[in-house]
Amino acid sequence: MAKNEDDFELDAIMGIEPREEEDEPLTAEQEEEALRVEALGFRRTGHFGDVLRFVRKRKSDGGRDKTRPREARINVHKLHNLAANLDKFQYHDEYEGVISLDGASAEFQFQAPGLFRPSGRLIERYEWDYETPRCEHVFDPWVIRSRSREHKAGFHLRSPRGDVCVELSEISPVAQFMLNGSRYLPADYIDYTIKVFLPVGGSFDVNAGIAQATAHSMFFELDVKYGLALALIPRKHERELGVRKAPPPGAQSITFPSTSVPREVAALFSFAAEAGDNPPFAFLSYYQVLEYYLPLTSQRDALKRIRREIRDFSFNVSNDASVLRVLNTVERAKVVSEEEALKILVRDCVRGDKLEEFFKSDNAKVHFARSGPIQGVPAINLRATNETVAVQAAKRVYALRNRIVHAKDDPRYAETPQLLPRSAEANALGEDVRLARFLALETIGDTQD
Repeated sequence: MAKNEDDFELDAIMGIEPREEEDEPLTAEQEEEALRVEALGFRRTGHFGDVLRFVRKRKSDGGRDKTRPREARINVHKLHNLAANLDKFQYHDEYEGVISLDGASAEFQFQAPGLFRPSGRLIERYEWDYETPRCEHVFDPWVIRSRSREHKAGFHLRSPRGDVCVELSEISPVAQFMLNGSRYLPADYIDYTIKVFLPVGGSFDVNAGIAQATAHSMFFELDVKYGLALALIPRKHERELGVRKAPPPGAQSITFPSTSVPREVAALFSFAAEAGDNPPFAFLSYYQVLEYYLPLTSQRDALKRIRREIRDFSFNVSNDASVLRVLNTVERAKVVSEEEALKILVRDCVRGDKLEEFFKSDNAKVHFARSGPIQGVPAINLRATNETVAVQAAKRVYALRNRIVHAKDDPRYAETPQLLPRSAEANALGEDVRLARFLALETIGDTQD
């Protein structure tokens, strides 16, 4: 099999000498192990250097889960471990990681704020002092050597009760194969993961909960005690957050900017894009754009009502009742709640047909239904006769804002649990982020001079 330019580029990245022919054929044992991997839903596509390349076979319906890497690679020297364990693991539902079918073993990728993952170089800077636990797990860490010292990378700890172990170590062959896809690392680079081991025999749901909680607790203490800030990585969903990443095909018509955007609004939009991997932050950034325009749209609505009273054919400046009607309109405008102000903004600034069109997409129909993934917020019913779509949208956005910031002072949401970062609900906020972004864009467009 001849190599193309992409293959040579891959070899250069992975530290493999370029060559025009494939490497030595696999041994009989390796060939058998590769066939076992193929039997689990993969097709072998190449063997270059010490790397075997596979692609995930399409499902019987022709579709493919885009949240999982289609391409997978494994070093031939790790093929034995992969073939022996691949059928024992599945993808974790909430985070970039794998978990055994019985939940007794879980492995998560993580990232450090401000750094591109993986964070191997950062992990290798830390040296840990602890008592080696007596357990059945084999911990064989890399030894990091520098001019001044030599230490082992990572750690393996056991709980005081002896029922849970947590380990920071090199990524396992199974996790590397299932998660990394076509992500290439230099030959001398080590990727690290956090692993949690529990006794065999427990309930999957219970074990999965303990594993996730243990990983969170470990990262919390690494941060507060040692200044090492790490976090689990939410699973990527097929409904990506908000903005088109890949450019559309063809040349795009571009003109001198004609939209007048206040500095604060531009900064909030920029931050929302940066917070793409943190949906609650992205949502709040777009909500703050709406908040920025609330005074303007509320004032505009108040002036409209006042002018309507003054233009009434029965208005008489000498009549107390007429003047009081105007005064009452002014007073009502002063005591409008934030939720009511948001309803006014959506009603006046967002085009009704565009809003309904937004909610008619297949993803929106599922997400905004009563059975959608976000609890404690109003659903959207396009057939409702008691509330307009604009009012429903405003109520949902405001309720979701309250769940994120946990507005305990509002009795209507006092019993609703807070929406926590990195939770399953937080990771599923994509359509609500799109909604907030859409409302913000409509408002900016409507308020142009």
